[in-house]
Amino acid sequence: MIQMSYAGKNQKARILFILVCMTAAAAIIPISFKFHIILAQDSAHENQTAGKDEGQSAMTIESLEKYVAVVAGIAEIAIVFLLWKTVKDFAELAKVSKLQTEIRFRPWIGPSGNIRHVRDDTESNKKQYAIAIRNFGEVPSTAVTAISIHSDTLPSRELLKSPNINKFDLGPLLPNMEKNYWIFLDSTLMQKAEQGTSDIYVVIYFSYKFPGGKSGYGMTSQYDKKSGIFIHRDMWLD
Repeated sequence: MIQMSYAGKNQKARILFILVCMTAAAAIIPISFKFHIILAQDSAHENQTAGKDEGQSAMTIESLEKYVAVVAGIAEIAIVFLLWKTVKDFAELAKVSKLQTEIRFRPWIGPSGNIRHVRDDTESNKKQYAIAIRNFGEVPSTAVTAISIHSDTLPSRELLKSPNINKFDLGPLLPNMEKNYWIFLDSTLMQKAEQGTSDIYVVIYFSYKFPGGKSGYGMTSQYDKKSGIFIHRDMWLD
């Protein structure tokens, strides 16, 4: 982000320098041309006074005026090109500034680790797992809601619309703050997954709000019996 801001300042300085150069050129070129014409006219007047041919003086002035017109035309074309280039640079700078604002000044919430086992609840015959989420952005989120559901087959994202989902309000999340979301899975299902007789997938989705709008992070994890941990299989951003 610091590099993007530094590049933006350099871009503005370069564009300002081009504008100053164009303004100076637009002011100096006509004055220079007029000065040459005045000198030519004075020279012609002196030649006439000295008794030289008037036709030759007129031809000299006419040639100089043509030369001045050609040079002025070239200068105008160069200034128009520089103006077009400056407008184009301003447009690119505006795009970069907008992108920087959209990316930097908003929260970015996602997991800071894998799903981990916490404890076994013998009374409810469930295993408790947890996943830590963090706000990696520079702006706080006003409200974070976690949704999860599990399945023994590879689920689609549409499963999050099921009425059997588990939903919990995690509240606001400040920059660099972490919170844990708990997941409870049936011990019998986990035992089958550990034995390799069945699979178990967990789909988790975090939706969060901020002054600029609403966003979300989703992930699908599968229990791996060899490593004894959940491995990410899919993730997406909204």
